[in-house]
Amino acid sequence: MPLTDDKYLASLERDVAAVAACIDAGPLSAPVAGCPGWDLRQLVVHLGRTHRWAAAALASTEQPTYPRRPDDGRLAEWFAEGAADLVTALRSADPRQPCWSFSPETRTVAFWVRRQALETAVHRWDAQHALGRPERIDAAVAADGVDEVARVFYPRQVALGRREALPDAVTLRPDDAGEPVDVGDGRPVAEVSGPAEDLLLALWQRRAGGDLVRDGVLRVDGDREAALRALTEALVP
Repeated sequence: MPLTDDKYLASLERDVAAVAACIDAGPLSAPVAGCPGWDLRQLVVHLGRTHRWAAAALASTEQPTYPRRPDDGRLAEWFAEGAADLVTALRSADPRQPCWSFSPETRTVAFWVRRQALETAVHRWDAQHALGRPERIDAAVAADGVDEVARVFYPRQVALGRREALPDAVTLRPDDAGEPVDVGDGRPVAEVSGPAEDLLLALWQRRAGGDLVRDGVLRVDGDREAALRALTEALVP
């Protein structure tokens, strides 16, 4: 069953609070393994700028400019202010209201309700992982993130010429929440099943999909090579 707007926003608020706790705990110099070359400070700056960018998108049908970098001296306050403004804007807007988005199929506020909940969930995991204590991503949220990769990000990467289309379709089946979804065109030649969080983190290159399959965390039925291709190649920006 799809998540409701209230569930997305509740997830967003929880993850914002968790990121804020990571800022307070530090160190901000902790490396972020899922974003090579970044430390916790850079991750927070990226997420805070993305929150502001999304909030600006809600008010226009034109693509907004990306916000400026903050004064590092007040990073915690800057992050909290941007997140609060985003949540307020999302809660007060009609999900059906037209606005700019990078999805040709959903150019309404509803796109950003979902996108920012999922964006923040993965980066909350990044921040906590950098400090050695990642909490699991809620299974329903993670399963929805798997769907978003398959239906939004992967097609967009192909359409923009950032990657070649997968030669074979693969079914991704979270076994603890959500529904299966096919990534790629045509009849699937393989199925990958397992916990939604592990599927999501593999697709976002946070965990090695090949290792998850080898260790039995993710299970493959059908064409193993096609399944590993879907799990290990970059399907997202």
